[in-house]
Amino acid sequence: MPLDPDLSIIVQFSNAPAARDLSEIRQAAIANSALLPKRPVTIAGARDLTIPGPASELPARLYTPEGTGPFPLTVYYHGGGFVAYNIETHDQVCRELCAGAKTAVLSVEYRLAPEHKFPAPVDDAYAALQWAAQHAAELGADAARLAVAGDSAGASLAIAVTLRARDDHGPVIRAQLLIYPVTDFVNSERYPSRRENSGYLLTEEGMKFSAQMYLTDPAHAVHPHVSPLHAADLKGLPLALVLTAEFDPLRDEGAGYAAALEAAGVRVQHLPGPGMIHGFANMTGLSPAAAELMDRAAAWLGRELAPA
Repeated sequence: MPLDPDLSIIVQFSNAPAARDLSEIRQAAIANSALLPKRPVTIAGARDLTIPGPASELPARLYTPEGTGPFPLTVYYHGGGFVAYNIETHDQVCRELCAGAKTAVLSVEYRLAPEHKFPAPVDDAYAALQWAAQHAAELGADAARLAVAGDSAGASLAIAVTLRARDDHGPVIRAQLLIYPVTDFVNSERYPSRRENSGYLLTEEGMKFSAQMYLTDPAHAVHPHVSPLHAADLKGLPLALVLTAEFDPLRDEGAGYAAALEAAGVRVQHLPGPGMIHGFANMTGLSPAAAELMDRAAAWLGRELAPA
């Protein structure tokens, strides 16, 4: 399918000269996010809070849907290559999931690389899940209907959290929503989408930069919390929905992770995004096709978190 014409302006912008240092990258990411048009969404409310992390308090934002609780609870981790973005840049994504899935959403900031390399972001993400499960009642939520979600690097963290919760006998996660996840830091040459799609917002150069910022030791690339496609065992993980984008360098490894989950006996659906680019979850106000995909993801999440 051709590139979604509503996203062509984003692609043109992504081919502009890149920011020169990390500070500029972070500032540009926040500024560009604020420029994207937003769909109107109705929820009961949102409030900021801080939650304890393993090394420092973590900023978070709780979104509550309309209606009477207790609601399901979804812990959301934002994307940004492990080096950028925050709860503000992903405010609209969380509002849409909250409204569409009728779930409370706890969006969590984690420590960013390179100041805080692996495993610090994973530690923060898991601590946030534990806190959410323990304090669900205070949040107006039901700890028995717990999910994790994220996009790009945030989806990688969501996967790491599911592995850690399984292996450490942590909180029971009912579902995981993975939006164009990063799943393989080792074998980039294996995936045709890496070669075909560099230049549609996300680039091979940008991914290499993120890896350099995130990993202290190149040997960390094979750790299952970094590259879950190299995990020895994916059995017993929560049911999953994996979204990918046709013009995304991460398309093939996202599809590969869905296939690996299925091979391990995990109930999984793969929802491809024809004509989409990396980052489409933040572009629903620009692209009706992106909006439809996110609505389908929210509907899936709502169904899977419905009372038993």
